[in-house]
Amino acid sequence: MKKILSKVILILLVVSSFCLPLKETLALSADKDTSVTTLEDNTSDVTDNLDYVIENYDVKIIVNENNTFDITETITAYFNKPRHGIYRKIPLSNTVTRLNGKVTKNRAQVTNVSVDNKYTTSRAYGFYTLKIGSESENLTGRQTYVIKYTYNIGKDPLKNADELYLNIIGTDWDTKIKKVTFSIKMPKAFDYNKLGFAIGEKGSVQSGMLSYKVEDNLITGEYNDVLNAHEALTVRCELEDNYFVNAGLKYTIVDYLAIIIPVIGAVISLLLWYAFGKDDKVIETVEFFPPKGCNSLDVGFLYKGKADSKDVTSLLIYLANKGYLKIVELDKNVSHFKYKDFKIIKIKDYDGDDENERTFMEGLFKNKKNKEETLNEVTPSDLYDSFYKTTNKIMSNVNKADNKNKIFTKKSRNKKIFPVIMIILTYLIITIPPLYACGDLHMVILALSFPALGFTFMFGVLLDSSISSKAGAITAKIFAVIWGVLFAGVPWAVFVLPNLLQDPLFFIAYIVGIICVALMMVTYKFMPKRTAFGNEMLGKLSGFKNFLETAEKEKLEALVNENPTYFYDILPFTYVLDVSDKWIKNFETISMQAPTWYNSSSTFDLVYFNTFISSTMTRANAAMSSSPHSSGSSGSSGGGISGGGSGGGGGGSW
Repeated sequence: MKKILSKVILILLVVSSFCLPLKETLALSADKDTSVTTLEDNTSDVTDNLDYVIENYDVKIIVNENNTFDITETITAYFNKPRHGIYRKIPLSNTVTRLNGKVTKNRAQVTNVSVDNKYTTSRAYGFYTLKIGSESENLTGRQTYVIKYTYNIGKDPLKNADELYLNIIGTDWDTKIKKVTFSIKMPKAFDYNKLGFAIGEKGSVQSGMLSYKVEDNLITGEYNDVLNAHEALTVRCELEDNYFVNAGLKYTIVDYLAIIIPVIGAVISLLLWYAFGKDDKVIETVEFFPPKGCNSLDVGFLYKGKADSKDVTSLLIYLANKGYLKIVELDKNVSHFKYKDFKIIKIKDYDGDDENERTFMEGLFKNKKNKEETLNEVTPSDLYDSFYKTTNKIMSNVNKADNKNKIFTKKSRNKKIFPVIMIILTYLIITIPPLYACGDLHMVILALSFPALGFTFMFGVLLDSSISSKAGAITAKIFAVIWGVLFAGVPWAVFVLPNLLQDPLFFIAYIVGIICVALMMVTYKFMPKRTAFGNEMLGKLSGFKNFLETAEKEKLEALVNENPTYFYDILPFTYVLDVSDKWIKNFETISMQAPTWYNSSSTFDLVYFNTFISSTMTRANAAMSSSPHSSGSSGSSGGGISGGGSGGGGGGSW
């Protein structure tokens, strides 16, 4: 009996020795279970240094037969630090990249947006952004947000096939996502063998720890591992051709206004020109002299309808030929570099009765350092950044309304405002909507200003006739083209063109708009209708210009025999009519004496004289029109790649 009792006690001791560690183990296990629950509640296993984390991201996608997607996103976020809410960025344009290296782009429309919380929307940097939450409220802990929207990516770009290629989770989230669940409801049967997924950083083709199943036309799945910031989950499935029908972006009448308004503007501008601006037939007469009583500035105004700086500069030769000025050629040598310069010497004070000629003479010899003092001679350096005031004063006086009303009907001049308004409106409506639709509205100032200023300058110089010398004109036009390409063309290609290429309608509207702008610019230029007097002057000056270009040697010799200074009397008029080179060339075989107002150390030669005077007029015009504020000339995964599909985007907290 005693032996039996001893054995029982021994057995109990052995059993107890095993039970105690087991109890401790169970207790420890229980503690661990409690710890796990706490970790899940606080999400500290993945958020030690994060302001917030997404605990679960559930995406439900209904794929419609027209290649649109009704998407519902349920985002469960955990805020470790006080936050107002989250923001969600949905792409408005997509660059779709495939395994074979082929890249296509599409524009996307986001519609039917709803959120189960307060939110605001904005478009910038290529995204449609939902800012969810209230600035007056700070949140911590677990928060859930439900976002619904329709996503339209237009027509499928593939030939001989269609595809589902969508970023379920995009690459632009700035935090970790612990779990992703999704469902994709297809509109009809598809080959699930061509279905695949890609997970990870952009460009990854791995599918990782993702599980999914297909039942009928429904795809469901989940990813239980952690998606790090900027990692995506993408689905791709190649579909039979014409799987999607009636696909395309949705347009409203507002979208078509970008075409309708410019066309209407161009048509109305043409009708206004026909009704009010079309000139009567110009009867060109044969003229050997300019209209009586007109100086070269007047002729420039009467012929073009507007005086410019070149017309003002022509008074230099006109007044020299009248005995008020002398132009002296100078030989300069700086650092062994020889070049020609000139100075203008006052022969006598102006004693005529023409207001503009008097203003020109007074401004020419005014000392810019001491305005009370007058000079007797000046060089181009004396005129830079000072004579422009005189030039502007003379142009304003000549171009005033009273003078313009003498050569143009007031009614037609008033109609010029319509093409101007329509040109500006057209430029705005063909540029801004593509930026808005593609989420690039933040670039609107750059997209509008650089092309407008650059191309305006370029075409202004290309169409400018105020540059006297042929070489100077070619140089200025080459510079204008280079400037236009760099200052306007490059910004246009960077800020505007990519948005136009996102949608054929935008591109078509832009082309139509530019054509309409060109038509309206033409109507603007020719809108003013000449009065009977203006038409008569245009006929006389057109005939005079034609003679200057085509005069025969015999007739010129006869005119010179009658008046030995005829060539120099006419010379200033040839500059404003832009025929000086041809006029001088006509006299190359005719014996000519140097004019009394020109002094040079070289033997007089008409060809050399032409070169010098052309250069002088170009430099004089540049000096006389320059101001301190101006410069230059006037004026395995189904073939998919993670993050490579459409949609997705990302977001963050705020």
